[in-house]
Amino acid sequence: MLREHTFVTSSAHSNIRAAADRLLQHRWKEWFWADAIGFEGLLDATEMTGDGKYLGFVYGFFKAWIPRMHHHSRFDHTAAGVALVRCYSMTRDPALLEAACEFAGYLAAFRRTECGCQVHYEDAHIELPPELPSDHPRYEQGQEKRRQAMVTDNAGPCVFVDSIHFHGPFLASLYRVTGDESYLRQAETTIGPQVDLLWDEQENLFHHFWMERDRKANGVFWGRGNGWGLLGVLQTLESLTEDHVLAVRFRDLIARQARRIADLQHPSGDWHTVLTDPDSYLESSVACFVVDGFRRAMRRGWIGHEFASVVEGAWRAMQTHIREDGLFDGVSFETFPSTRAAHYRYMPVGAMVPWGQGPFLTACAQYLRTPGGSGHGAR
Repeated sequence: MLREHTFVTSSAHSNIRAAADRLLQHRWKEWFWADAIGFEGLLDATEMTGDGKYLGFVYGFFKAWIPRMHHHSRFDHTAAGVALVRCYSMTRDPALLEAACEFAGYLAAFRRTECGCQVHYEDAHIELPPELPSDHPRYEQGQEKRRQAMVTDNAGPCVFVDSIHFHGPFLASLYRVTGDESYLRQAETTIGPQVDLLWDEQENLFHHFWMERDRKANGVFWGRGNGWGLLGVLQTLESLTEDHVLAVRFRDLIARQARRIADLQHPSGDWHTVLTDPDSYLESSVACFVVDGFRRAMRRGWIGHEFASVVEGAWRAMQTHIREDGLFDGVSFETFPSTRAAHYRYMPVGAMVPWGQGPFLTACAQYLRTPGGSGHGAR
């Protein structure tokens, strides 16, 4: 059960189980964007329900991955590092810790830009169509062939906001369990430059990506991307000392981003898929990231309780999107990069994906373990 002995209502318990069970049905690619938060959500599901099958799935997946982890695939840099360290803490299997250390070594080998930021994606394709199931109403065979052939403009090497969530928190958590300060330094030199390139000082939001070839960000403030940035900064901050240079900076950044996100909340409790574009549709995953991130920050005093109403509105919106069959509905399919807000407006929704199911579960865990939610945590 939750470490803070949270009481979970029967309704919430039912939704959590249904969402986690639905996520178990996902066809994992080992690895792909946002698998990480899917695994974190499954570990939260075990803690919230007391059912070990979700931990068992994650543990088994990692044990199967370890023998082949040196045969790297295109997206291995997106592997679920935080969940790997957490799974080690839950099972005490030394093979998982060894794998986590090897994964950190793999991440350290990526090249850096002139400004010192690691590049994990050398050939980012612009406006690539999403992978849709054949029964989706917007599925087109021609478009699927275009996606598979990657027939789009190539923006070259890019740095994506998603990576703020993948790498810094993993390396910081590895430092926390090993005490090895080299992992803390690696976390600092990884997430610091990522934030430098993607944070917009005027908008107080994150850009979706930065292009090395043009030496500029794309200029689109993607909703889920700001969720990746929010959680990545927060989860790294949790491992830093209060007076650490990055900690001081990150606390200021989180406070500024929280105010901006709060101002952009729709009356429904949701957010537009492009936060600053009211002509873009409301996308459901953003509310999950806000509940998760704001609760973390409020519990630690990094933002004030004046944001409680924002969280409550987002929480209510979340409940309107969860279906009886466990699908967290209204989530956009994989959103490939673009420099045009119009591209984001037309991303299809209705996906059953880790970046929808996972954030729903992690948001439930943070909401229900925090004082002020429907569950009452010990802190």
